[in-house]
Amino acid sequence: MNDDEGIDFHKLEKELALAVEADAKYVRENDAKFRAVEQRVASYEEFRDIVGASHLKPLERKDLTGEQSLKQPWNPHAQGKSHTTSMNLTSLPLSSAFKIPQTAHEFTKVWNASVKQK
Repeated sequence: MNDDEGIDFHKLEKELALAVEADAKYVRENDAKFRAVEQRVASYEEFRDIVGASHLKPLERKDLTGEQSLKQPWNPHAQGKSHTTSMNLTSLPLSSAFKIPQTAHEFTKVWNASVKQK
């Protein structure tokens, strides 16, 4: 080994992580295969589905009862840096050009006018 060639620890670390992950996947899928054979599944499709779903974990009681608080909003794009910008824009007074239609007839009238402008 030359002095120019060194050990790339980042590459080794990545390779080790991939090997550990592959080994865990093999063990998980092998256990699922034994469970499927034990259950005496009726077809290969059922066997394949059981093995394919081996990475899924069963729900816990707190998941079913809703005890766990939601940590992630249902729409992550609604919050963030752009949220403060929209707050500043909504604090500005609306001009008459941006008047919100109150009825369906007004909406249709505004919509048709905007389509004709394009």
